[in-house]
Amino acid sequence: MFVRGILSAALAIAACSSFQAVDASVASKSLTYSTFEAAIENGATFVKYYSPECVHSQKLAPTWEKLAVDRKDWQRTVGFKFAEVDCVAEADLCEENEVVSYPTMKLYHRGHQVAKFANARTYESLDDFASAMASEYIEVPEGIKPEEIGEVRVNALGKVVSLTPETYKSRTPFGPWLVEYYAPWCGHCQALAPVWDELAEHLKDKVNVAKVDCTVNQEICYRQRIRGYPTIKLHQFGETIEYEGFRSGPAFAEFALEAIVPSVKPITLEDLNNVKGAKDVTFIYTNDDKTSAEVNALIDRQSQIFYRQIDLYGSNDPTIAKSLGVSSPSLTVLKDNRQYTYQGSLTDAEAVRAWIKKVKEPLVLSLDGSNIGTFLQTKGWIALGLFDPSQADATAEARKELIEAAHAYYGAKAESHDVLGAPLNFAILDAQQWLSYVRGAFGLEKDALPAVFVVNGVQEQYYAHGFDGRRVTITKDALLAHIADIEAGLLTPKSQVGLVQKGFREFQKRTRFIHIFYQKHPTVALTIAAAMVLAMMRRMSPKVDPNAEAAKEGAEKEGKEIKQD
Repeated sequence: MFVRGILSAALAIAACSSFQAVDASVASKSLTYSTFEAAIENGATFVKYYSPECVHSQKLAPTWEKLAVDRKDWQRTVGFKFAEVDCVAEADLCEENEVVSYPTMKLYHRGHQVAKFANARTYESLDDFASAMASEYIEVPEGIKPEEIGEVRVNALGKVVSLTPETYKSRTPFGPWLVEYYAPWCGHCQALAPVWDELAEHLKDKVNVAKVDCTVNQEICYRQRIRGYPTIKLHQFGETIEYEGFRSGPAFAEFALEAIVPSVKPITLEDLNNVKGAKDVTFIYTNDDKTSAEVNALIDRQSQIFYRQIDLYGSNDPTIAKSLGVSSPSLTVLKDNRQYTYQGSLTDAEAVRAWIKKVKEPLVLSLDGSNIGTFLQTKGWIALGLFDPSQADATAEARKELIEAAHAYYGAKAESHDVLGAPLNFAILDAQQWLSYVRGAFGLEKDALPAVFVVNGVQEQYYAHGFDGRRVTITKDALLAHIADIEAGLLTPKSQVGLVQKGFREFQKRTRFIHIFYQKHPTVALTIAAAMVLAMMRRMSPKVDPNAEAAKEGAEKEGKEIKQD
């Protein structure tokens, strides 16, 4: 082995004509046969194999040393380090690692070779490779803050990353990450697989694309509250956004690419007056020429963190600040007929994020196609206002009364918002757009709008009338009195479902259960089905009466005897 190592080294040296020595870099640790395994055991290690007598090694030396020095902090922040091996002194080690020419550069991750550098030996090319690998195999130690890490290359290889509990924890905080939570047996997930691979290539250097097998990584999927497969989520700046659109490559790409750029929208004074009554929640950021770049950048980042969750507008128009009664810079939210202004420091990123998260949900939610299904299936009761937007004045007044009722109700019940042991929420629905649902669920026509009902979507029940037998009028006092009567048990809810519909839904439920059971346990399901068919065949076959059979045999025998006589 030693002789073969010497021969390999001799062959490599023969290609080199210079005999000048190359010193090991201070930032690139020199490894020996005895220290090599321990050195590459943890994190990622970029190793240069060289000969001090090779001109190509000599030429690379200052470039390698500069790169190692420039990136020396990577070992502390992302677990990526540089090292080198003198193949003249460590011939056996170089032979074991299949080094046949100098210089050779290989990347190791947790003791295993994962890549080999094969491009031009320039600083730019080496740095590009190293930064890509540092991002691909990033391992951030405990206690390291995101700002200490600096820029991390995103999806440098253009490939889907399979995350484990360990890599999920260390890598997803440094996004953006578009993650598919899936199960191998799921047909929709199988169909999505080639789309996901193409998406990763399309989003190279823009968005990380990953997947998590929920049958193996159950703890991750439990923490992420995964209830169906596949579920797609975008992780960015410590926050998560679930994708709820059409499952196609272009739709995924649009969602991800929009999320990674700031989305603070410009606003005029006229726009401000329009959005006050048109949107449930609106954030307004005002600034001026004296506002620092740090504050502006922080607000931009909030628009990314809460992408598709909030409407965030920005302006340096002093008339807008005056209209809101604030001094720039300021962050204000308009919601629920009220105005609230953030009182903390706009340089405190965590405090700003916490405040937005706290105030971004309205007391009274407007339902539409994106949330109506989920909201109506939420446990508890809903005070649901049904409005016709074409009746502008009536709708505006009724909406105002419903919001004021919500303020009064939550204000009086600071500790518990329960009705009959279940939470009570407030919501508004465009009954004109959802007229078929309104007719089927409440037996209501357009000319009866606006209206309000207390509904339980899970139990498919609602309170059709007040204590006096008439529908409740949409005023704060009338609605609060109606809710109090419900809490006191003075009213009886009405079912939204007929007997025929109930029977059909039960049939659907059982059919769905059988289908899921078959997907998970096909062999057991087929065995049970075969046993049931066999049991049915036995039950359907005619039963034989032993007495009747005996009587028949006796009659036949008697007939034969008569013939013989």
